[in-house]
Amino acid sequence: MDYLESSSKSILSPEFQCVHDLLAQQIELGLHPGAQLCVAIKGKIVADFAVGETMVGSGVFLTNRSVMPLFSSAKPITAVALGILVENGELSLDEPVATHIPEFGAKGKSSILVRHLMNHTSGVYEDSVADRDADRDELIRRLSNAGMIEGWVPGERSAYIPTTGWYILGELIQRVSGMSFELFLQQFIFDRVGMHNSYTHVDLKLASTLGSSLATMYDSSCSPMVPDPAYSTMRSAPFARPGSSFHAPAHDLVLFYSMLLRDGVSCNGDRIISKQMVEQLTARENDGIFDETFGVVMDRGLGFFIDSQRHGPVVPYGYGLAASPYTFGHGGKESSTGFADPEKELAVSLIFNGMPGGGQHDRRLKQVLAAVYEATGF
Repeated sequence: MDYLESSSKSILSPEFQCVHDLLAQQIELGLHPGAQLCVAIKGKIVADFAVGETMVGSGVFLTNRSVMPLFSSAKPITAVALGILVENGELSLDEPVATHIPEFGAKGKSSILVRHLMNHTSGVYEDSVADRDADRDELIRRLSNAGMIEGWVPGERSAYIPTTGWYILGELIQRVSGMSFELFLQQFIFDRVGMHNSYTHVDLKLASTLGSSLATMYDSSCSPMVPDPAYSTMRSAPFARPGSSFHAPAHDLVLFYSMLLRDGVSCNGDRIISKQMVEQLTARENDGIFDETFGVVMDRGLGFFIDSQRHGPVVPYGYGLAASPYTFGHGGKESSTGFADPEKELAVSLIFNGMPGGGQHDRRLKQVLAAVYEATGF
């Protein structure tokens, strides 16, 4: 298989054997039960393979089409959905969120713009368990009635908020489009980009349908590693978390980032968004701003992390030392990354089904990405 398509054939060239072996070595070290890697250069897939198991001791091999949790690696997909609405003239990045969700303006939040939620400068409080035992309407009411961080002026400071703001952005997509968040993503992104194994969330019914093709996420910070109960389908909300509940194989994320590298055009020639919108979403919105969640200086776009290694080696969830300064993408909680390096016309997705802790994951990620860039000749 030379070009991006839906075939499930695994691709492992001699150049990438060292990356395969490294991922296998990391399994032996107890960092994860399995991993997927997909890499494309100029729209041509040069690697698409998996190692390990979907579940420890199951004997079920992880494949390049196994469905993996993406966590926050999914945020750019939701950002592109918002970009579609902006280009349709239905939404503006610079209008208050309360224009479309009036109740969100309560308790001093009327000045928060759509842009502020997307670039993590809004000052809303994080509520990572807000969806427990709540339906979607109740959740939005609860988040809309919450206050802001005291003394925060939207747009002036930065703090990564993984969940709360993205629920509100998902609600924006629903109210503006008149469609459910799930259906909008399916019709305007997944179907058109060819992401045929991607899901906004996996509930019990879908988990049963997917069966052994659904990978289990493990807490690999302990020995022996155990399935992480916080991320089991038994505890998932019956609706999508717009910034963190998506599931997909690495292959589908590479389809997505290759579309962005083609200035918003899918491998089938379908225009998803304009070149100008791709540039707007992936430009440095937060340039050299200190992030109060991570405690380091990080550059951000609108729903994207921009390569920030110029600020020092301690920046988490990066794209490796060989990445060009304009590389854009997003990482997912201790387990995944997806990104595009426009200088090298490179799209990469790497997903593990084990979370070994932040420091261990950062070292694992940098090690594998260094091997990936070496294998590509960059």
